[in-house]
Amino acid sequence: MSRPWSALAPLVLASLLGWSPGATSAADSKGAITEDTRVDRSKVQADVRTLVSRVEDLAGTIQDLHVKETAVEIRIELAADVLFDFDKADIKPEAQQVLKKAAALIREKAKGTVEVEGHTDAKGTDAYNQKLSERRAGSVRDWLVSREGLNDIKFATHGLGAKKPVVSNTRPDGSDDPEGRQKNRRVEIVVKK
Repeated sequence: MSRPWSALAPLVLASLLGWSPGATSAADSKGAITEDTRVDRSKVQADVRTLVSRVEDLAGTIQDLHVKETAVEIRIELAADVLFDFDKADIKPEAQQVLKKAAALIREKAKGTVEVEGHTDAKGTDAYNQKLSERRAGSVRDWLVSREGLNDIKFATHGLGAKKPVVSNTRPDGSDDPEGRQKNRRVEIVVKK
């Protein structure tokens, strides 16, 4: 992977040291440096490298997850088939990697309540789908808190059943669409920025 964020390191370093563009030293842009304002350059460079690494890790996490970002929120879409067995709400062991990535994004970006929304396809009754979607949203929240230690973040869970499909559960001719139903079975995590 290329390191596009590493190009920002000099700008971040200059900002941290109080340099302005065109200045040849901090003294040019901020006045004389006194003993109180000296900075350990190697420590600042190490801090910048750490920051660049964290930003790159977060960018990689966003690419690995199905993420939609707007100015006010980040929406992480997790396929229910990855998280759960059919008609179940217990987290599958193989879902842990994707949930760890979601946790890293939540940990880094959450500014308010994180909403966990469970969704189902249209198979089954509305009441059954509602309960299943609630249990799935609760399972994801519980896993994030207990396994990833996100207990300092406030979560709200919502079961939406089949009320908000992303695609149709049926084909144009009215026949069942298994691929469409699969896309509708999901959990979405909404992170407010």
